[in-house]
Parts: sequence; structure tokens; C-alpha cells
Amino acid sequence: MKRDEIAIDEADRRLLRAIQRDASASQAELADEAGVSPSLVSRRLSRLKEAGVLRAVVGLVDPQSAGLTCSAIIRVRLKDHTATSVRAFREMVARMEEATLCVMITGEADYLVKIVARDLPHFQEIVQSKLLRCASIAHMESSIVLETLKDTTALPLAD
Repeated sequence: MKRDEIAIDEADRRLLRAIQRDASASQAELADEAGVSPSLVSRRLSRLKEAGVLRAVVGLVDPQSAGLTCSAIIRVRLKDHTATSVRAFREMVARMEEATLCVMITGEADYLVKIVARDLPHFQEIVQSKLLRCASIAHMESSIVLETLKDTTALPLAD
């Protein structure tokens, strides 16, 4: 079943909002929030997973508490847009566990990459040992995150 083949009703949206708030909630708690029976929660979640609407159910780790005190946003411009250059960059980012976000963007840069590191020396090591060695990259500009005002994975699921 593909995403465009599934109809998401209001109960599904309530269930998805509830699971975004707390994926460890019991089926009874999710059922209360979604306004459906506990047995329907399991079936609805299975259907949403099968359709690819619900990609994963995960626990979110606080970076500071895990000893990851440095985050940076890097704007990357590739040297060219050949299939080889794009593939090399994408494969490098896919292998980087420190890269927690990578999106293709419009404007002067081609990609925006978020890196999470233990500290500034660790960030410098990541840049030097991984990013600067990628022949596909023509230019990079880094910004160290000084304060996080909002960081959420929850999507605004309309009523």
C-alpha cells in the first residue's frame, strides 16, 4: 500500500499526534487520546506503518545528556552536479553517524547538513577527516549552534 492510497481520518491524526508526543504510551493510553478502542490502535498503527505514513517509533535522546555538546549547521556547495559527484556526497553523508540531518536546498548552497559532536575539537576532527576529504565538495560554510530555541520531530498534523 502506498502513501497516496491510504485515507487518514481524524482518529488516525489523533493517534499519530499522540504517538509523536510519547511513543512509549500504552495502547490503552493511545486509544484514549485517539478516541478508539485499544484493539483498533494496533490495527491502525499496523496499517499506518505498512503504508509508510508511520516510518518508525523511536526514543529521542537529549544530545547534551549524551555528551554531545556541539552542534553545527553546514552549508555545502558541490563542485558540480554530475551523478558521480552527487552520489559520492550522498554516500559520504549516509555513512556519517554525526550527520543527523541532510537536506537539498535552494539558493547558493546545495545541501544543509546538521552535525552533532562531543565538543568543538571533535567537530573540527569530523570536518577535517570526513567533509574536507570529499572531492565532491567545492565550498562549505559552518555555523556553530549557540542556542536551540526549538527542536522537534513532531509534525503539525491538522485536525
